[in-house]
Amino acid sequence: MDELEENAVQEPQKAGWKRSAVRFATVALAGVVLLMQAVQVARDPSLANLAVAAVFVLLALAIAAQIVLLRSMGNRRIRRAMSRLHGSAYISDLEGLPNRNYLLSEIRREMPRARNIGVPFVVVVLSLDTLDEVRARRGDEFAERATRGMADVLKRFTRTSDFIAHLGGPRFAVLLNECRYEDSFIYLKRVPGSIAVSDGRSMYEVPVAARVHQYDLEALYATDVLNDAEQAQPLRRKQTTHFGSIAA
Repeated sequence: MDELEENAVQEPQKAGWKRSAVRFATVALAGVVLLMQAVQVARDPSLANLAVAAVFVLLALAIAAQIVLLRSMGNRRIRRAMSRLHGSAYISDLEGLPNRNYLLSEIRREMPRARNIGVPFVVVVLSLDTLDEVRARRGDEFAERATRGMADVLKRFTRTSDFIAHLGGPRFAVLLNECRYEDSFIYLKRVPGSIAVSDGRSMYEVPVAARVHQYDLEALYATDVLNDAEQAQPLRRKQTTHFGSIAA
C-alpha cells in the first residue's frame, strides 16, 4: 500500500476511532443505567419498575443495533475509497483508457509469455509532438479536442487483442501482442499520419509521431521496455490529408 492509499484509509479510520470511543461511552453509560435499574427491580419488583426496566432494555438494544449499522457503513465507505484509489491508479482520466501503470503491468505479464513461445511483442508510442506549438496558436480547447481525437482514432483502428494506454498528455502507447518490428507497420498503415481537428470554423491537420520498439526477449524490466519505446527515433510518416483541412 503506497502513501496515498495509507492516508486515504487512515483519515477515515481516525475519525472512526473517535466515533467508536463515543459509542463505547454511550454503551457503557447504558449498561450502568441498566444495572442500576436491575438492582431497583430486585429490591422492588413492582409493575412500574418492570415496565421502566423493559424500556431501558429496548433502548439499549436500539443503541447496540445503531452502532453495528454505523460500523458496517463505515467499513463499506473505506472499501469504496480503496476501490476508487486502485481504479485511479490504473485508469486515465482520458476516455477511461488504461494509464502508464496499467501498461507496465500488462508488459510484465506479457514478457514471460513472449519468452516462452519465442515470439516478441512490439510497443508503439504514438504522440502529437507538435501539440504545444499548436496549443499556443489555437488554444487549450483545441489541444484538448486533438488529444481526445487521437484517443478515438486509436480505439477505432486497434484490435481488441492488443492493448491501448494513455501515457499522459498527448502521448499514447499500443502493445501489439505476438508481433515483430516489421509486422507493426501493418498496424501503422491503419493509423493515419495526422488527425483532422476542427476549431468550429476550419479543419486543421495535427501530425501523429510514431516510435516503435520490439521486445528483445531478454530485458527483465517493463520500465526498460517502455523507456526504450519512448526514446526510439520517430518514424518518418506521410501526413494524411483530409478534404478541406489545413496544417495546424
